[in-house]
Amino acid sequence: MPMRTHELHPSIVHAPLALLPAAAIADLVATARPRDRGLDAVGRTLWWSAAAGGLAAGLAGMAASQEIEVRSEHARDAMFLHGIGNLGLVLAAFGVAAWRSRNRACLTTALTGLAATAAAGYTAYLGGELVYGHGAGVRAMGGAASEAPPLFSAEAPGRLARDAVRGLRWLLSRGARAVTGRERVDRTALGPLAEAGTGAEPPPPGARTDGGLGASPM
Repeated sequence: MPMRTHELHPSIVHAPLALLPAAAIADLVATARPRDRGLDAVGRTLWWSAAAGGLAAGLAGMAASQEIEVRSEHARDAMFLHGIGNLGLVLAAFGVAAWRSRNRACLTTALTGLAATAAAGYTAYLGGELVYGHGAGVRAMGGAASEAPPLFSAEAPGRLARDAVRGLRWLLSRGARAVTGRERVDRTALGPLAEAGTGAEPPPPGARTDGGLGASPM
């Protein structure tokens, strides 16, 4: 059974998830050993690798968002939060990598990397919920995923590029609507973070609550 284009994202997303904490740990050790220039260079390389890996996984994820089908508003909100969170992490990783190109490792870059690692773990959880909780990208559920071309086909590069642009456009426009209050984001799409300390049970898939982010759509 051939690998499909929407399956590229889950196959490469583990690289930045591993490289990001590696960069943070390398910077932490380099901070404790300021005379070790080799270790400092390792941290710098890992930051650029994490940023590049995150960009590749992010573009593949944006393409996948246009090739899979989710069947509830709750799942679409979770997909938005997963995507916008990872977009912020990729931009932050490139920012730190650029700063590290001109500066030595320090406690700030190490702690930033550790905080980003925790955030990446949470956005990865949201991605897992999309698959295991909502069946996103599961071929048996039909939708666009069942029609995606094989990854190693002549059609795949153009399809990935086109859908990545469409996915980024959707992500930014959805964010703009949330910020301006034109379309609310269900707080429960945040998963356990939304219910932390409340003792509340999450609603069933597809259910919406009156606790959205932003005003109700017009």
